[in-house]
Amino acid sequence: MINERAAYADILQKILTSNVPLSAFKDSLPNAQKNFFNMLFLTTFRQLTFIKEQVLPRFVQKKIPSKQKILSYVLYLAITELLFLETPDYAVLNSYVDIAKKSTDKFGANFTNAVLRNVLRHKSELLSLPLKSYFSAEFLKILKPDYTKDEILQMEKYVVVEPALDITLKNSAPNPFANGLTLPNGSIRLPAQTKVSELPGYADGIWWVQDVSASLAVQALSDIFGKQVLDLCAAPGGKTAQLLDAGAKVTAVDISQERLETLRENMKRLNLTDNLQIVCDDALQFSSSKKFDIILVDAPCSATGTYRRHPEIIHTKTRQDVLQQAQLQKDILEHAVSLLSDDGKMVYVTCSLAKDEGEKQINTFLKQHSEFVAAPISVLGTEHMLTKEGYLRVLPQYFNIPGQPDLSGADGFFIACLQRKI
Repeated sequence: MINERAAYADILQKILTSNVPLSAFKDSLPNAQKNFFNMLFLTTFRQLTFIKEQVLPRFVQKKIPSKQKILSYVLYLAITELLFLETPDYAVLNSYVDIAKKSTDKFGANFTNAVLRNVLRHKSELLSLPLKSYFSAEFLKILKPDYTKDEILQMEKYVVVEPALDITLKNSAPNPFANGLTLPNGSIRLPAQTKVSELPGYADGIWWVQDVSASLAVQALSDIFGKQVLDLCAAPGGKTAQLLDAGAKVTAVDISQERLETLRENMKRLNLTDNLQIVCDDALQFSSSKKFDIILVDAPCSATGTYRRHPEIIHTKTRQDVLQQAQLQKDILEHAVSLLSDDGKMVYVTCSLAKDEGEKQINTFLKQHSEFVAAPISVLGTEHMLTKEGYLRVLPQYFNIPGQPDLSGADGFFIACLQRKI
């Protein structure tokens, strides 16, 4: 286990300094390690602001030298285990002190040992501290221009709630989940940690996993049967499946061949391969001789709305990331216009909380394209999520289930329907 934890400290450093997603490391691990790895890292990222701002300053007065920076990541993981996991104290101390010694020197080992023993001595006191914030200072810089203090506090409540499993049923499929919670839009919600492949109907391809927020984009379209639909940035295919299930003729475009292979496999399991064309291409380069009735722009974004299931985002995304993505989104929208029919409709979607990637992006687009108007959105149960412009802004707290915190929450999303004037 010591060798594994040593590797984990290195992985944590790479994620926090190089913005590498957690999934890039988890997928390459042996199955025997995945559960502990997942629990350790998700808990670390969810509690990291507390550890950095409220725990370590009590016991570390001097800045850790840059040549021994690995000690910071050793401490983050070790303190997570001591305070929030059920690992025996002696195992944590022995493992991480040894890692510190091998990674640095005797001084590093003694320093790590002293800090961790102090944490242990004050464990009850530390766990009783009033929390200042789950969000990092950089993450708050993204949110504060767009949301009130109370709205941000409500978002923070969902950092430590393990996201429930949301299911989208085929339109004609019976509901095989007797104990599932049916949400207003028809999504079925099951408890977190549910084993997907063991659920009824999996092999029959009558449903797929899709966060309720993501499912709203296609539901915002009223009539798509028989329509030619371009699904830009389509993989892994949740919205593609919705479009096909509703009878659309779909051209699914994504820049990643690997992700498109996942989409292809998903559609095969769901028996939704008819009326589907898959194209590996850049959304900015894709061209077609035909015009599309509907274009779904599932735009690349900062993904800040997915912080519940990807809490590393709280510590890796910056305001600059948001601005860079906003420029790319603008370019994709401009290109999509050239592919749309004369009376066509575009649906613009991001899983970002930043309004630069949502409301402000579309307001600017409409000012520059007088030939478009914002089309009304009507999805059951989302009336309170509509903005004054008629867009759909989903925040995690909008899916609060009274008395059932474990079944509450949703990804942050933005959805706009843009109708070209005839």
